[in-house]
Amino acid sequence: MQNFLESFTLKTLSRPTTTTQDVDLDLSDDSDSDEKKPIEDDQETLLDLSVKYPDYDNTGSKTYEKACRKFDVVPSSKITRKMDSDKDTTLDLKHYGLDSKGTMAVAMAMVVNTTLTKLNLKGNNIGESGMLYLQVMMSENCTITSLDISENNLKSFGAKSIGMMLHDNKFLRELNIGGNGFTDLDAPFLTKKIEEHMALHYLNLSHNLFGDLSGNSFEHMIAENASLEELDLSWNQFRIIGAKKIANGLKENDHLKIVNASWNGYDDDGGAAFGDVLANNKYLIELDISCCRIGPEGFGKVMKGLKSNDALEVLKIGKNNIPDSADVMLTGKSQERLAELKEPFPELDIIHGYTDSYGKRRMVGFGDMGQEALLCLKEYLEECNMTVTELFSRFDEDGSNSVDYDEFRQGIRDEGIPLSSEQVDHLIKYIDIDGDGDIDFSELVLKIKEITKKRAEEMAQRDAESAKRRR
Repeated sequence: MQNFLESFTLKTLSRPTTTTQDVDLDLSDDSDSDEKKPIEDDQETLLDLSVKYPDYDNTGSKTYEKACRKFDVVPSSKITRKMDSDKDTTLDLKHYGLDSKGTMAVAMAMVVNTTLTKLNLKGNNIGESGMLYLQVMMSENCTITSLDISENNLKSFGAKSIGMMLHDNKFLRELNIGGNGFTDLDAPFLTKKIEEHMALHYLNLSHNLFGDLSGNSFEHMIAENASLEELDLSWNQFRIIGAKKIANGLKENDHLKIVNASWNGYDDDGGAAFGDVLANNKYLIELDISCCRIGPEGFGKVMKGLKSNDALEVLKIGKNNIPDSADVMLTGKSQERLAELKEPFPELDIIHGYTDSYGKRRMVGFGDMGQEALLCLKEYLEECNMTVTELFSRFDEDGSNSVDYDEFRQGIRDEGIPLSSEQVDHLIKYIDIDGDGDIDFSELVLKIKEITKKRAEEMAQRDAESAKRRR
């Protein structure tokens, strides 16, 4: 590995098509090197021993700088700083604008680096060349256990490269390849290698174009894989046939704990298939089949399967064609009934929207739903004895002091804050002052201060009017 720093040419990598391409990782300075010997056909690498080698590059930062010069890429101080760090094991470069050459430089450095365990290259337009270098890097690297290459539009070429990568690398535990335009024709290149991979715990295949034609491939993958614990197939194009195939695989799997199969088109027959899963699978603890065109009949089959399941902890089935599933205002009696349910089921977590008790506490002038929702959020913080900073830090995973709309919605759901989806939408519009698509911490603080002041003024006005009437 030490001699990697100066010169080697990989001859083992072939494109996932019928043609073969060498990936040249030569980082030597030609002006200081003597004439190199030709590479023999049976040599996998050639090390030029005629040059003086520098100190061992144990972090990969020197390799990265040389690769940037080689590919005419502006080096990033963030990347070199992360590589040199002994404490941070994550290299987060999502939406960093790397493109193919920048990805190639990072890949070369990661062959040398042995401290980083998580690599996030989401949304970087890494291209075919970048994917080839990542494939080679992952065949050499045994420390990266989490890889995110989602939203790179890799399509068929990328699917084949990822399949080859999974064949060579047996250390990956988390893989996100969502949003890459994979189709039914690409499924065999991926599912067979995933099926055989015995280390993968988390797999995200969401936001692709998989449909019923790839149902058999996914059925075998799910049924045969013995390591996956969380699988995301949301936002694909599975319909009734695909739902049945996925369900058949789930009935045979005894390792998967969390499955997200939402935002597909299963209809009632697909819903019935997942109801059969709940009746026969005793290992799933969370299933998401929301927004899948499931109607009353399919919903009934899901509920029937749920009756005989004592393992499932979370079932998400909202945004389907289920009667009485729209947002409603709960009455006081409804609150009492919910409270009664907590007695025989103390671990039951009931999340609901507004009750009429919130309406009774509303002040004059709080006709805007965004303001009402913010007031509910403020009251939630007070009841939980939580500060705005503490709440926002739970939403803001990367510490950027801002979150996008989806992260904000997910944070509200995860915290169990009693707001309906419509109320959250109005709350977002009310908070996002500059309308840039993100909610900043400062915006939330300003709005809460504003609503607190407004509420105090209205309270003072009411007290003054009451005192005047008493006189």
